Amino acid sequence: MNIRYFYIFEDDDYERFYPLTANRAVYQLRLGIDLLYEKWSGLASQRELRLLIRGHLAELTAQRTGVVCNSFSGVSDGGAIFVNGRYLADRELIDKLSSMDHSGLLLDDGALVAAMVEPRTNEAANLEKLKYWGYGHFKEIIKNLPKDEISARKVRHIWDFIELNPEQITKDYERLTSEITGGLVSPDAVVDDRCMIHAPERVRIAGGVRIDGQVVIDARGGPVYLDSGVIVEPHTRIEGPCYIGEKTILVGGKIREGCSIGPLCKVGGEVEESIILGYSNKFHDGFLGHAYLGEWVNLGAMTTNSDLKNNYGTIKVDTGYGQVDTGMVKVGSFVGDHVKTGIGTMLNTGITIGFATNIIGAGLTVDKYVPPFCWGNTGGYAEYRLDKAIATARVVMERRGIEFTELDEKVFEHIFEESSRPRGTIVTNVKE
Repeated sequence: MNIRYFYIFEDDDYERFYPLTANRAVYQLRLGIDLLYEKWSGLASQRELRLLIRGHLAELTAQRTGVVCNSFSGVSDGGAIFVNGRYLADRELIDKLSSMDHSGLLLDDGALVAAMVEPRTNEAANLEKLKYWGYGHFKEIIKNLPKDEISARKVRHIWDFIELNPEQITKDYERLTSEITGGLVSPDAVVDDRCMIHAPERVRIAGGVRIDGQVVIDARGGPVYLDSGVIVEPHTRIEGPCYIGEKTILVGGKIREGCSIGPLCKVGGEVEESIILGYSNKFHDGFLGHAYLGEWVNLGAMTTNSDLKNNYGTIKVDTGYGQVDTGMVKVGSFVGDHVKTGIGTMLNTGITIGFATNIIGAGLTVDKYVPPFCWGNTGGYAEYRLDKAIATARVVMERRGIEFTELDEKVFEHIFEESSRPRGTIVTNVKE
């Protein structure tokens, strides 16, 4: 059936992925090489992509992605396919949706995975009348469509990204390199003769990459993908599976297996099985393991996180709604956008640090959850003034050539207000 629109939607479980989803949808998080929504859009490229997201994030998301958000215009005549952005992109699922000869829902143990709505139906007409995105309203409109149970993979919590990332890097690498002709090393890449590459048949070096001497790239344990404009400086070791994003600079150190980093990051020290979403710095020595960092994060010199308990027990994580046992033995830190840490900061196992928070004062941070807009460390937090946080973010972003817009400011204001209650339980005064 010829369906015009392809929607990726956000359901109501985004809070499980805080602090990374305070200012974005789950489907805007990187898993492997691509963001989740990019994997889906690549499978449905013949249709017009649209995104569905919380209302206060819609304008900024449209500005950043260039994709129309929260619009149902044309659905009545064109029909639409809807996919839950928490599910992993699956060619078989896309083919199943495309081959359906009637409107219907695909459920995984009762949870909505996807829907196909034919044009010129009551459901399509009612969807076009929606003026804003509401997951509950959406389900109400489509609830009577025929249902089919399937089995599909999804992310349930933020730590799932860490567990799945090595496998997803490998899958994305295989998909992306299968489309490359002319060899895995771009002709305009510069690779020093003194760089040692193990298993070069599993290493993609894109255009504009520069790899200096005394660099080791070891793809024996999994593929390595160096995206366009990456610079790898001397005394860097990279182990696969690994993805280094566009224009990221590796300034020495050990990039262990299972890492996705970038774009536009500066990274040194030791990093293991971690994801850095983009535009963030871990320039100095220090260990980052089994962690997920958002954008515009800066880790001060010697900042180190624990990712293993001394008793080798499973680790609990609190995203602001109580501690949940991950069932995993290795879990590091989950760090929201615009977070900064001071020199010598030590982060205890399974810590969550909220949007625009500053952790300062050398020593161990033991709080399982630090709300957005805090300033300090365990036992002494102040509230980080909104105007000061915005001023810093504007400077940081403009240093990378990205404008801090009025829409960014509105999102800052929303998160500041939304987090006032949890912040009030931890702060003692206001940071001037």
